[in-house]
Amino acid sequence: CLMRFPELALSYQKEIAHARLLYDSFYRIPNGLAERLLSFLKFRLIRTATTDLRRRTSYDEHKNYLRYIASALFNRIIARRSVRRFLRFLDLHFIGDTGFGAVLEKYRPDVVVLTNLFDDGEIALIREAKKRKIVTVGYVNSWDKLTARSSVRLLPDTMIVFNEILKQEAREHADMPEERIAVCGIPQYDHYVTEKPNRRDEFFKKNGFDPARRLILYAPVGITFSDSDWEVIDLLHEIISNGEIQGAQLLVRFPPNDFLDERELADRPWLKYDLPGIRFGTKRSEDWDMNFDELRRMTDLLAHTSVVVGYSASIIVDAAVFDKPSVGVNFEVKKSPLLARSPIQRYKTDHFKKVLRVRGIRLAGNRQELIDLINGYLRDPLLDKDQRRRFAAEQCWRLDGKSGERGASVMLGAIPSAKL
Repeated sequence: CLMRFPELALSYQKEIAHARLLYDSFYRIPNGLAERLLSFLKFRLIRTATTDLRRRTSYDEHKNYLRYIASALFNRIIARRSVRRFLRFLDLHFIGDTGFGAVLEKYRPDVVVLTNLFDDGEIALIREAKKRKIVTVGYVNSWDKLTARSSVRLLPDTMIVFNEILKQEAREHADMPEERIAVCGIPQYDHYVTEKPNRRDEFFKKNGFDPARRLILYAPVGITFSDSDWEVIDLLHEIISNGEIQGAQLLVRFPPNDFLDERELADRPWLKYDLPGIRFGTKRSEDWDMNFDELRRMTDLLAHTSVVVGYSASIIVDAAVFDKPSVGVNFEVKKSPLLARSPIQRYKTDHFKKVLRVRGIRLAGNRQELIDLINGYLRDPLLDKDQRRRFAAEQCWRLDGKSGERGASVMLGAIPSAKL
């Protein structure tokens, strides 16, 4: 297992130790003029509602109309399958080794598995593997990257995706042939099936919750994308404290891949919160992980939460697995001066439009609607049950605890028969 940071390799070695598992740390940020050019172009090679939104938010910040028009026209010209194919040919044949060749020569793998096909470092690895005729398997590890991130610079021999939605997006935006895409489900959700949650009374007692009150979970979008989270936390605290939402209590679960403003936290000594995840870098999503104890706590939390509230966090998929309703905050308590800092813009993205299409979440357009929706779900937990079931089925494909096993079978099946 090749890791970006030595600390990450040591963490995995401690958490998942096995005689047949070897951890090493190696990562190089590719450089050079051609590399930088292809990295620049990859963000212009797909055209989606999400990438158009990102362009508008960039214009809102910089107010450069000529740049905005030029960027939009350039995107319309080059965001084509034929251009992507041509650039992949150049990428494979005209970019030199950034150091991953030595790693492949050292370990001589039969299959290289990549978990972030949108990272230039992993693209450098897949390039060297292809040059050595080593089979490659790539995981699309998120529900939004195929429409929100960029094009996939180099395609693996096999691509693993969570569901049929991502399979279609992989065909459309990554040009991946259908016969080389394997739908396996969401492996990180396997423990929701295989792990039995602790009893509600035990969980509440351990965490200092009142067993007579139901639990509302707020999932912030994170400091990277919004300035509104703390205002929503204060709003929820207010409407629970003054009885507008009765018989409830609040827990805030911050994103595991973001950072926390300690000053804001110090101003709210009353706040019960979770800050899951171990961060190994200095930037959001650079490298992070959750250990098994945190995953078990997540199972308990979702099993015993009554309503999930947030902007557009992916935790709403987890909630639907447990048949827990989600309320989306579709307003800003304090309006952001920039679109890029406005969390309600995220409802316009491609992946979230699919959520709204099946009513996997109900949106509250103002304070009173937020109160009414939460109270409605507290009174009747079965409200919108069919919509949640459909949403979970679309996103998870199968919930049988065997998604990881299916992915492993695809990886093993990619090994050439002569080497088995």
